[in-house]
Amino acid sequence: MPKVLFTKNFSVTSAQLTALQGAPYEVWASHTDPDHGMLAAAPHTFLEPKGLLGDEYAAWLLSACAERGITLVVPGKERERLGHWQPAFAEAGITLIVPADEQTQRHLERKDEFLRAWDSSILPIPRWTTFDTSASFEDGLSALREDGVRLCVKPARGIYASGFRVLMERPDLNSFLKGELYQMSVAAAREMFAGQALPTMLLMHTLEGAERSIDCVAWQGRLIRAVVRRKGEHGQRLEDRPDLVAAAEKIAQKYSLSGIFNFQTKDDGHRVPHMLEINARASGGLRYSMAAGINFPRLLLDAATGALDWDALPTVRTGLSVAEDKVVRVMGTAELAEPEVAELGAAAG
Repeated sequence: MPKVLFTKNFSVTSAQLTALQGAPYEVWASHTDPDHGMLAAAPHTFLEPKGLLGDEYAAWLLSACAERGITLVVPGKERERLGHWQPAFAEAGITLIVPADEQTQRHLERKDEFLRAWDSSILPIPRWTTFDTSASFEDGLSALREDGVRLCVKPARGIYASGFRVLMERPDLNSFLKGELYQMSVAAAREMFAGQALPTMLLMHTLEGAERSIDCVAWQGRLIRAVVRRKGEHGQRLEDRPDLVAAAEKIAQKYSLSGIFNFQTKDDGHRVPHMLEINARASGGLRYSMAAGINFPRLLLDAATGALDWDALPTVRTGLSVAEDKVVRVMGTAELAEPEVAELGAAAG
């Protein structure tokens, strides 16, 4: 039975590990945090050393896999750099499943570079520009402002919604009272950006239509399956969208992707989906898409080992409304240390 290792990654990886129960693979997981959910979800585990990065981490990982007889690796940490190490792993008889080569992965992570090179014949993109100073922020505002169109900002490099804000012309009390955290007034943005050394930021038109997340699994540029989910206020809807599945096929082929990946779209006022970004990793909402009857990690591993029957792929269930429930996991009986709290003014004194 082949041994497969999932290395340090986000908590959604636990769902992938659980989905492999009963599969013909010996499942391993590694992490630096002994209490992480990944280690609770896998039957075989070991700890990763803290602080290793880049080539040092890759060399350690290669040795750790060889020592344990692991022949398949699905990396989370340092997956971009590991793209450079595929030949070394292959020489040791280990299949290292990275989404693409290092250059392609870094291209997709740099949202400004990705948008600049994007083929809009696949999907259109919103109007956008970049800024890295308060002056270029003002230039962007002047260039993109249109009546009835809100603008938004987000870092060119980041994950999930970190740093994303919709810009309001003036502070909105109702939004504040409702706890809408992803809004910011233009005045507050100006104050924050003034005199700061800024990373490259995106300034974009905010599309007001439906937002969708498309979870995909592919092998060597060939799409295996894609699940389209429309985000809602109370759960998500699994949709039958042949147009977005066709876009997924083109994306997998264009970037020669292997693995689980995701892309995000949002509709304009005419219900036309626009590309927002591609993530060469599993999305945080992959559990929703797995409810469509698609075992993403199993399909990926079967493709990597040559066991996948391309003529008998599982049917994607659509027309379902799905929700995610939180669960509690018992970590043990050890008492958690309380954080130290410094008195106000103590640091100054």
